[in-house]
Amino acid sequence: MLQFLATSTPFFAVIGLGALAAHRGLFGPDAVKVLNAFAFLIATPALVFRVMARQPIAQLWSPVYFGALAVIAVALLALGILAARRFAGLPFPAAVSRGQTMVAGNFAFLGIPLTLAFLGERAAAPIAMGLICDTALVIPLSIGLIEAGRGVGSPLAIAGRLARGALLNPFMLSILAGAALSLGGIALPEPVDRFLVFLGSAAAPAGVFALGLALRQWMSRDVWRVWPLVAAKLVLHPLAVWCVMAALLRLDPFWVQAGVLYAALPIAANAFVISERYETGAGAIAGSILLSTVLATLTYPITLWLIVG
Repeated sequence: MLQFLATSTPFFAVIGLGALAAHRGLFGPDAVKVLNAFAFLIATPALVFRVMARQPIAQLWSPVYFGALAVIAVALLALGILAARRFAGLPFPAAVSRGQTMVAGNFAFLGIPLTLAFLGERAAAPIAMGLICDTALVIPLSIGLIEAGRGVGSPLAIAGRLARGALLNPFMLSILAGAALSLGGIALPEPVDRFLVFLGSAAAPAGVFALGLALRQWMSRDVWRVWPLVAAKLVLHPLAVWCVMAALLRLDPFWVQAGVLYAALPIAANAFVISERYETGAGAIAGSILLSTVLATLTYPITLWLIVG
């Protein structure tokens, strides 16, 4: 618990600053959209590009581990969409954002340092594949589905919007460019690397600060509306990973531990960034991120105790 609190303290502090700024009226009504546009279109792609370019993808790849993460992510995303459509009656794009919260973990900010702290340097491989699962699958697929669900048209037109949304968005383009450099063995020039570090470092603070601004509006709403999203991320996702990796595939305990720790993380701020960008109910997403992060101070150590001992 202490390790989680130490790692997540900056996250909570920046959320608090955003909420305080909103309370004092320091930012106008468009501030959330402006900050999210910066995080979504500029800062995060720079961060993702650098991470992908510096990962030795060919050396670290484990098809079975990545395949398990990917299949579970797609299955839970689909389950979340169906549940949001059937039980909450949400439009398809809003249902996609709810489904994304079931699998989008705060991996870059919390997961990487925590996984390294508990599993050591061997965690480099599962960390790389966790990042790829998030950035190359969950985020592009969510964006593509939201794009596909906007408006009407023929099946061909919908498929075209899905493909464009999944492939021609800043996240996916930065992933493809970074992966090309990694697979080609091309190192980033130092000036370029420094530029990407400088710009990419702004992604998390900008997105999380905007989340704090948005929470000012959400706090007046009923908390119970986000409980299913929080429970799905903190309980259902890690349980599904354990069942597949340990009970079904019988992977080495190290890979099971890495997968469960990846899945047990609270909801990622990028779910809010995307929801705000596409206007799919960002208030509830912001609330679920905050609540899941608070509760993870208890659930994450418990999960760690259960699988690591």
